[in-house]
Amino acid sequence: MITGVDYILCTWKNKDAFSKEIEQSFIWCNPHLVIEYEDETTDIYLGENKEMFDLMEEKGFYTNKDLGEGPFLIIFNNSYMKECNRITLVLPKDLDTSKFAREVFDWLKSII
Repeated sequence: MITGVDYILCTWKNKDAFSKEIEQSFIWCNPHLVIEYEDETTDIYLGENKEMFDLMEEKGFYTNKDLGEGPFLIIFNNSYMKECNRITLVLPKDLDTSKFAREVFDWLKSII
């Protein structure tokens, strides 16, 4: 089940530079990352740990009750336009109702 709230951003960074920034500056110390390469996109699933990630298969994008955090997805599309690369950020909640969603969105904006 896939659920979530989508936000579209653009970057001039290439996929490799963007991926490196994600790995070096993330909000969790040792996040669980799963990277899938589709035809025109790179899908980067992130969770605080493997358990959080595995629960996404059952619950979709969700937030835990303790900290309000949850797994999310970054879709990097380098075939969208010649001028920039499109990023789709799929969050478990919207920016107006979730402190965690806002934190992830602001973090991603800071590296693009």
